[in-house]
Amino acid sequence: MKYKKKFSAAVLAVAAAVSVMLTFSSCTMSGDKLAAEGKKLYNDGSYEEALEQFSAAKEKGLKNFKEAELYYLMGNCFYRLENYGTCIEYQKKCLEIAPEHFNSRVSLGVAYRKIGERDKALECYQTALEYDPQNTDSATLYISLGSVYIETNKPMSAVEYLEKAQELFPESADVYAYLAIAYKMALEPEKSADALAKAQALGYSKIDEINDRLAKLDK
Repeated sequence: MKYKKKFSAAVLAVAAAVSVMLTFSSCTMSGDKLAAEGKKLYNDGSYEEALEQFSAAKEKGLKNFKEAELYYLMGNCFYRLENYGTCIEYQKKCLEIAPEHFNSRVSLGVAYRKIGERDKALECYQTALEYDPQNTDSATLYISLGSVYIETNKPMSAVEYLEKAQELFPESADVYAYLAIAYKMALEPEKSADALAKAQALGYSKIDEINDRLAKLDK
């Protein structure tokens, strides 16, 4: 029993010492270093821990690490933790500082879409394209716009954006899967069938779901 008590006391002492060291380390680190550590944790998928570092960085103040980027990353952490309302709050803070921030505007749109605010999502996506039409992520953004227009029953707008995505990303199975639906809704069955065949040839993983959606459109 004495050994157990001594062992437990030793473990507690070590744990306390580690806690003090970590606290001291955070206190002595600059805001920029804390933000960089938070970004590393974010990239590793440790979102709660990343938020702790980002919050500490904000309190410390930043010199070189951009505040807009900090808010963007914090917003994405909250998104990953399924706290979409707070994600929206932080992405808005980012865009107040850097309205041209392409990824933040896209993340804001994705968060709006998660809570069913499709019109706001569309506005975010379209504005992102206006600010940076040549961004390497624009192809997937065109797909997102097309899929939202499908959800809001605007097939012609969906076709417009999905055909643009097809130009930018001709080997994307996702593009053809959504085009199959949009063409069907736009009363172009032959184009729908061709797009579906292309999606299947490219290995689209949810082809049965697309077939089910197309079948419902026939009713």
